[in-house]
Amino acid sequence: MMTMEELAAREAIRDVIHRYVRAIDRMEEALLRSVFHPGSRHNHFYEGPSSDPSAPSSPEEPGDFIAFAFGFLSTCARTHHQLGNTLIEFDGDDAARVETYFTAYHLMRPKGDPLAGPTAYDSEMDYLVGGRYVDRFECRDGEWKIVHRTGLTDWMRLEPSCSQGMGDLPAATVGQRAPHDFINQGT
Repeated sequence: MMTMEELAAREAIRDVIHRYVRAIDRMEEALLRSVFHPGSRHNHFYEGPSSDPSAPSSPEEPGDFIAFAFGFLSTCARTHHQLGNTLIEFDGDDAARVETYFTAYHLMRPKGDPLAGPTAYDSEMDYLVGGRYVDRFECRDGEWKIVHRTGLTDWMRLEPSCSQGMGDLPAATVGQRAPHDFINQGT
């Protein structure tokens, strides 16, 4: 039987993982930085520090994962990350190994769009990725956060977008990036 402390730790870890995907999809930098402990490392389409706002950064050499991620995500018209199974295994009272399945959708902007990336295609593209976040969490000063993330890719798919019907939706019900998203407007 789990103790109340272990149940609370599990919920705190899941909350960090949920805040991560919300921050990615809404492009909320402060929220994304809040899920990593200082000195954390990243290895998921990028290798280096997870969150180091003082690191020198340029489009060619992002200073940390967050600069890298936001650089790529800005070339997408929208994204949607969905979480699946999460397995949490504790290493003592203040560390845990965590594996979380994810599916990520990215609507890539086409050539000619001023926000398109340098490798844009002639038309919008649906870029889908399925994989797992394999994280090392630590509890420091009572806060569980990621200290190392490795992203494993189990499958990818890239194909021309066939999205239809989004233009028929009321603008207020279409997800946006911060600060324009409904969640940032106060509910």
